Amino acid sequence: MAMTEEEKREIAMMTADILSKRNEPKISPDWRKLSDEIRDFIKSRTANTNKDGVGYMTIQNSIYMPIKYVLGLKDVRQITADQVPTARKIFEFIKALKEENE
Repeated sequence: MAMTEEEKREIAMMTADILSKRNEPKISPDWRKLSDEIRDFIKSRTANTNKDGVGYMTIQNSIYMPIKYVLGLKDVRQITADQVPTARKIFEFIKALKEENE
């Protein structure tokens, strides 16, 4: 049984839709922005004098682990735009505690 022109158009549209979704960013742009802020904070803590006396990865893990735990994620790259405000609250809380204890 041959396909009608309408069926061919539907298949073409579905294929185009699938292909266009492949080009969407896999990581939330909102999370990228927050992770850039976290990176800048960590760099400021490890620059020159190494204020905390610990390495970049140690500081990063101390921020990322609570975020992953609270949001129930295995990887921070899974964060959705809806979860970013919670992640930001966690980061700001950790940052404030650190500044408070200096």
